[in-house]
Amino acid sequence: MQTKKLRLAIRATLAISTMGLVVPSALAQSTAELQKQINDLRSQVDQMAGTNDSKGWLLPGTNTSVTIGGYVKLDMIYDTDQDVGDLHDPSVLDTSVEDGDSSLRAHARQSRVRLGTSTPTDIGEAKTVVEADFYGGGGNELFSNSRGLRIRHAYGELNGWLAGQTWSNFMHFTAYPTTLDFNGPVGVSFIRQAQIRYTMGLGDGQFSVSAENPETSGFEGSRDTVPDLTARYKWTGSGGGFEVAGLARSLKTDDASATGDDAAFGYGVMAAGRLNVTSETSLMAGVVLGDGVGRYLYSSYSNNDSTASRTGIGEAYITSDGDLETIEAYGFNVAASHKWTPKFTTSVAYGFLEGDQDETLFPNSFQTLESAYFSNFYQVTDPVTVGVELSYANKELANGESADNTRLQLAAQFSF
Repeated sequence: MQTKKLRLAIRATLAISTMGLVVPSALAQSTAELQKQINDLRSQVDQMAGTNDSKGWLLPGTNTSVTIGGYVKLDMIYDTDQDVGDLHDPSVLDTSVEDGDSSLRAHARQSRVRLGTSTPTDIGEAKTVVEADFYGGGGNELFSNSRGLRIRHAYGELNGWLAGQTWSNFMHFTAYPTTLDFNGPVGVSFIRQAQIRYTMGLGDGQFSVSAENPETSGFEGSRDTVPDLTARYKWTGSGGGFEVAGLARSLKTDDASATGDDAAFGYGVMAAGRLNVTSETSLMAGVVLGDGVGRYLYSSYSNNDSTASRTGIGEAYITSDGDLETIEAYGFNVAASHKWTPKFTTSVAYGFLEGDQDETLFPNSFQTLESAYFSNFYQVTDPVTVGVELSYANKELANGESADNTRLQLAAQFSF
């Protein structure tokens, strides 16, 4: 009897020992399989959502990285003398309005979205950019305050070549001040348009040439047959930078009143510089001038009228002899910026624009424009900046009439 019990005890011990060996082995195998399933699932999720790295998200099944950025911005505007609109543009000032006709407005039209891609290729990195804001047409202030989306930038780059719509190669960023007002001071080159551009290294700087959209203003029957051509050299260093550029234009009209020379040559030159006095203080200045430079000078565009009803400078006009005559114009801007603390910055800027027009022919066209800005920016946290700005705009017509306005603008910007 005892022998039988002993045999049963031995068998039970062996069985338990065997289970002790089998269970951990099975458990380990099960854990390994579970971990493999988790890793597989994680890989599938990464492929569906894209991989996040310093260059953006990798599109599933491709080697293209995508980045998304932009900001949301609120602008609150108080004009002391007349309602100038969302932009403090001196050219729209009304000389018939009495001073003191104040106006308050608020909008978020400057808010924007930017989408970029980058794809490595065997001949270089192919990049694309699409950016839009809400300064398009339409909208109302009665109940929805809706605004139309518009293209700002839409271009691609590869191996020094650029094709699409972006800032003109004739525009100077070296001396372009930062303001709360969307456009900033007059006297600068400010324009975006479709173009083909090539950029190459030259010495310690960059040299670029472009063929750009040839739109004109100031006369009837404009016929654009040749692209506007530009060339620019830009150098940037720790102490500042400078750039110079040239512009060549072919102006032509098929209006019936152009019985003489219906074509003219227009040109423009630009120079700008920036000096970093200290790591906190910068000074900048720029000048643009030319004959037929027209719309390349911010706010110098005109309605297409060669009579006394003309409102702006434009590129040219049709004379009483039937010839297309170009108009000389020039502008300049100066600015200074100082960072008081890592979060608080102040800047001041001034711009001036003048057109050389016959006052007897165009008495209602503006002769000069000027604007000045005193801007303050405070970075609340990394993506959030608030600001307050005081600006002044003045417009003088060829007949001596003038108008001005002072603006107080508050803004809050949330970047992403």
